[in-house]
Amino acid sequence: MNKNTQLVISTLFHPVFINIVSLLLLFTLFPSLAAMSYQAKSTIISVIVSLTVIIPLVLVGLLKITNSITSIQLEDKKDRKWPYVATAMGYIFSFYLLQKVGVSSLLLKYLLAGIGTVISISVINIFWKISVHMASIGAMLGLLIIANFANYLDSRLMIAGIILIAGIVASARLFANAHNISQIVSGFVLGLAWILMVL
Repeated sequence: MNKNTQLVISTLFHPVFINIVSLLLLFTLFPSLAAMSYQAKSTIISVIVSLTVIIPLVLVGLLKITNSITSIQLEDKKDRKWPYVATAMGYIFSFYLLQKVGVSSLLLKYLLAGIGTVISISVINIFWKISVHMASIGAMLGLLIIANFANYLDSRLMIAGIILIAGIVASARLFANAHNISQIVSGFVLGLAWILMVL
């Protein structure tokens, strides 16, 4: 696998994009959220994406401009500290705001799983560079498994697709020397476990 292919795969299946897709799946696959009005869903999704995606991305840009990080890809685990903190705070603030307005408990549980995952990754990152790519894919797989076993839909083909994507992304990260096998497997299991435990 050449470097261009590795970069395309890592970018296409970046945690930012995977987490947005997972959030959209949550509002599509689970009846209690799918039944909400378009305006309500749009508002809630906008709040969560703003706090957990846009603000951390802006921070990454500012850190790069000020030469506080070596790359916007955050390949060095030292570069990941403040973006992770910002993301964790985004999930916590999203939980706080949406709890106040009385949203579905399912959505709050999803945010709790996000809080747990990001905080776990942040702590682990102090000592070890766990794969966030794989954690986000593991979390998405967890959503599909829960939807399938709750009989909301037959998501077996989607589950198979996510497993295939997980293999492709894992291979890309390995060939790029971004992670070793232990870091990739640990990331995947961490993301999957938090979703299955909390939801």
